[in-house]
This record gives sequence, structure tokens and C-alpha cells, in this order.
Amino acid sequence: MAWESFSQKGGGPMADLPKRGIDISEFNGNVDIQALKGPVEFVIIRCGYGSDYQNQDDSQFEANVRKCQAAGMPWGVYLYSYAKTTAMAQSEAAHTLRLLAGRTPPYGVWYDVEDSSLPTGSALADNVVAYCQAIQKAGYYCGVYASLSWWQTRLNSPRLDPYDKWVAQWNATLDYPGPVGIWQYTNRWVLGGKAFDGNLAYKDYPALTGGEEEDGMTPEQVAALARAEAQKVYQENEEKYKTISSLPEWAKAPVELVYRELGLAGTGGSGDATRIDASETYVRALTVIAKLLERQTPDP
Repeated sequence: MAWESFSQKGGGPMADLPKRGIDISEFNGNVDIQALKGPVEFVIIRCGYGSDYQNQDDSQFEANVRKCQAAGMPWGVYLYSYAKTTAMAQSEAAHTLRLLAGRTPPYGVWYDVEDSSLPTGSALADNVVAYCQAIQKAGYYCGVYASLSWWQTRLNSPRLDPYDKWVAQWNATLDYPGPVGIWQYTNRWVLGGKAFDGNLAYKDYPALTGGEEEDGMTPEQVAALARAEAQKVYQENEEKYKTISSLPEWAKAPVELVYRELGLAGTGGSGDATRIDASETYVRALTVIAKLLERQTPDP
């Protein structure tokens, strides 16, 4: 099926589909988004890869988002997966949510599933579902990117049918027989002397996602971000800081204050020897956040 055959003729909200766009990452260097407006109608930006570690953030993500916002360019995000387990997939979702920081990308969130190290069979489907469910629970529109061959052989579980498909097939026609949200039809769309991946979107994603929130974060997005940040802090520090005395000097007084004000007794010891129970503190901190969100939410 040639891409032109997807074009809608006549009036109505679907008249301008498909939309043409690119996907970019730090490997594209400094992209002048403003200069690409016109032929490019949307940009999907890599936020990072793998589990939720800062050194796995895409170094150009924030700059690319700011440039899209400044240019009025609709944007989406994708994360490149290395998940071997559902726990790793959930960490990859936390990675995505941390970097989104409550922003609503008009072209949604996409899970890039293509690495040769990924599992096969039901384990792969489990990971994809775990990621997508976590993203959806946080209030975002979520889809999955993979090559045509992967969709036909490794991602053909009906459990993945609820999620939009972004299919990569660098060809004049698309051979995937089922519904497609986005088709990556080339890796050689030359714009301003640079080659980009070219994509065609067959859905009005800004209408589906609600576009960017102008009134700030919703309570659900605040909760998702808080959980992601708390999980990250927990993972980084649970082994490093066992007692209050092991904390940096600048942190001791604030931690003692938090423990006293919130009644976090720790597990054994007293004073500087109080053991910091990271997992219990994490759960209690989330409870406090939930209570605050309840107070922020207006009564119906």
C-alpha cells in the first residue's frame, strides 16, 4: 500500500492526514526545528534508553522539547528498550515519566522494541504490556515501535492489539495488513542537508492526546512523577545510606526533621544511629504525596 493511498480527501477533521514527521535523538546532533517547519509536521523525540538512570537520558531530549515548543511543533517521545524482565520494563516506564515531568506530548509516548538482546515469546509481550500499562496509568497515550518483521514474528500476540503500532518498513509501500498508527517509511528523508527517519501518521494524535496541558500537571501526572522520582531515589540510595550518620553533613538535619515531623521511626537505633528503612520510607512518602493530592483535588 503506497502512502498516498492513506491521504484523506475533502473536508472534515481527517482531511489533512497523513501527517509527515521525523524522529530524532542525540545522534542527530543539533536539529533546527524551526527551520524544518512546513515539510515536517511533527517530531518524535527519544527521551532515553533502558532503565531509569540519569546517564541513560538522551543528552538532547530537553533541548529538543524546548525547540519544538518554541516552534509550535507537535512532538512525541520514545524510549529505546533493553528490558529483559517486567521489572526492567517498569523501570523504563519510570524513566520516561521522570523525563516527561508532567508534560503531555501531542504525539504520545512510544516504546521502541527492536534490540536484539530482548527476550522472545510471551516474555517480550509481558514487558511491552508492563511498560504500556504504566504509561497509560499515568494518563498518557502509548504505542509501540518495531520493524515490520518484528510485528510479524515477535510482536504478533493479540495482547498487544490495544496499543497503536508504529511500523518501520523503509519502502515505497507498507506491507503490514493490520491497523497502523505511524509508518516509518524511510531513513533517508533529506532536510537541510541532513538525513532523517521519515514517518507518516495516520491518526490525529493531538486530538487523541489532548495536546499539551496549559494548566500544569494533573494530579495523576504529579503522582506518576512523584512515584518515578521516589523510586529513582530509593534505587540509588538504599545501599548507600543505611543510617542518619552515613548521610552527608548537609542532609542530616533535614532528614532528622522529616523523620520527626512525619513520624518515620526507622528500624532500630536512635539519634545518628537510626537506621533509614528506605523501602518503608518510600511507601510512607508516597502516602503523604497521595494525601496532598487529595487536598489539591477540588470536590465535585
